[in-house]
Amino acid sequence: MTAVDRAGPPPAGPVSELDLPTFATHRLDNGLRVEVARSVATPDVALRLVLRASAGTTPPERGGLATLACDLLSEGAAGRSAPEMAAWIDGLGAAFHARASYDAALLSMHAMNDQLDEVLEYLAAVSCRPDFAPLEVERRRDMMLDRLRRRVDDPAEIAAEAFGAAVFGAHPYGAPLGGTVESVERLGASDLADFWFRAARPDTACLVICGDIDPAEAIASVRRKFGDWQAVGDEAPPGAPEPPTRAVRAGEVLLLDRPASRQTELRVGGVGIARDEPDEAAFLVMNALLGGLFNSRVNLNLREDKGWTYGARTALIRRRRRGPFLLRTAVATEVTMGAFAEIFGEFERLRDELPEAGELALAVNALTLSLPLQFETASQLARRQAEAVTYGLPDDYWERFPERIRAVEPNDVSAAARRLLSPDGLVLLAAGDVAGFADEAGAFGSVEVRAADASDGGGGS
Repeated sequence: MTAVDRAGPPPAGPVSELDLPTFATHRLDNGLRVEVARSVATPDVALRLVLRASAGTTPPERGGLATLACDLLSEGAAGRSAPEMAAWIDGLGAAFHARASYDAALLSMHAMNDQLDEVLEYLAAVSCRPDFAPLEVERRRDMMLDRLRRRVDDPAEIAAEAFGAAVFGAHPYGAPLGGTVESVERLGASDLADFWFRAARPDTACLVICGDIDPAEAIASVRRKFGDWQAVGDEAPPGAPEPPTRAVRAGEVLLLDRPASRQTELRVGGVGIARDEPDEAAFLVMNALLGGLFNSRVNLNLREDKGWTYGARTALIRRRRRGPFLLRTAVATEVTMGAFAEIFGEFERLRDELPEAGELALAVNALTLSLPLQFETASQLARRQAEAVTYGLPDDYWERFPERIRAVEPNDVSAAARRLLSPDGLVLLAAGDVAGFADEAGAFGSVEVRAADASDGGGGS
């Protein structure tokens, strides 16, 4: 038996390469696009139906409309009641989930491959023929309102809502995906039906199917189940308009007062980039260096060095239009302004100093070496293909992703930082006991103080 050398870590193995199936595109007579690929790793099938029924198509005063509509799809469809729909999906041994984002509504299903025909029938029922029965609408709306009313007790939710409004104002991205109490209270069955049947239409939809299935048989089944789906109205509602080029309240410090709070929720950020940004790779590497990883600069500073937080992260949320860039963390009240100072110091350092080669390599490896792990199952493959459909990504986007990330140079990172991290383009927000730090806040910009339960806005993913 050969002895194991434990004096050091074992050598790294070979780098895994992406091995992606090819999705074949088909188009039904009603305009529905179908993307099908066979993956035989396991005997299952995953489906993703991408629809334009997004929160980005609704103004803030109707916030929550897309989310509530998705919540109701399985609560009665094609004449079946909510209990009958539940029994149907249970009998299939399948999973169904519907979620609205600012860019799309995504209906997801997963089942064993021998259930594909029946699964497609279920998916066609909930997407093409939802009932939006008034009693079910009232029940789900009351559940949503209960969740919204309880959010006032969650400082992280308060900070997220106020941050979205401060960055995007009256743009749809400034409203929470789940809406507000005021906007959701106004929604009725007719509002949901009108929204859904105008926005969820075959000529702007795409169905992704991936799994151990015969592609020709899958397409034939799709034609049987979705072939009679017809669009309502002459054209689909437009997507979200262009957001502001910089935060609506850039240069301001918003303090949301929560008396006696022991911690402060911090948000710093502004308008980021869209999904089709030509220099996307540089921004992704910049974000990884700054706060996208556990060993990124802001987390090492605020958590590991200062011991002020359990974690500090940055997020670059890319949408069809420019989404938010933000840093989020929570710190003890007495170090609130000290944390702001450290954050701005890290922003300045990344703008003004080139990252070292070792640090850059670490960020690049984090973004590329784990990529094959995200394409192992039918569900992962279907999800990534749905993402490509939603944002119009090139067919070779994922294959070329590693080389684009590896091509990023230190100068590219600094240029991205100068664009996103300029102090005069950012909003600073602190939700906590304002009495503990309000006097120091003026050093960072003009200050507004308001009660935490008076915040509004959004900015989720």
